[in-house]
Amino acid sequence: MTTNQLTTAIANTLKQHLPNITIHPSTGSSSPTPDSQGITYRLLSSQLTRERSDRFVQSHAFEIRWLETDNIPATLPDELFEALETINVEGTPYRATELRWETENDTPRMLVYYTMRTTKVSESTTPMQQLEQRPTALKATRE
Repeated sequence: MTTNQLTTAIANTLKQHLPNITIHPSTGSSSPTPDSQGITYRLLSSQLTRERSDRFVQSHAFEIRWLETDNIPATLPDELFEALETINVEGTPYRATELRWETENDTPRMLVYYTMRTTKVSESTTPMQQLEQRPTALKATRE
């Protein structure tokens, strides 16, 4: 699974669970403009760590930000928790390892962390095949 696939899955999940709210990617600015409404999402960090020679840990942190500082729906935290706790990435469910609701500069946001373990698949090898033995006659020759 790639970071882009995970980001797309989060956007789709938010749009599906919150159909009456505008959902769009973050522009990178931490302070929204006065006319901003809805929810933004952005990737905060992505990391790939090797555990063993064939096993890796992928960690992703996302920020989901509510843009209106004075018009926060009372049910928003619960709706975001429900939507993002388990997301579907191309048919595979992924469960968040941590969900945290907090306020930064009077703007509420949710931090969501997903951690996956992956195993490097070794190249397939052909199984041993049987050798066919045929009896052969040896001829003696004189020199």
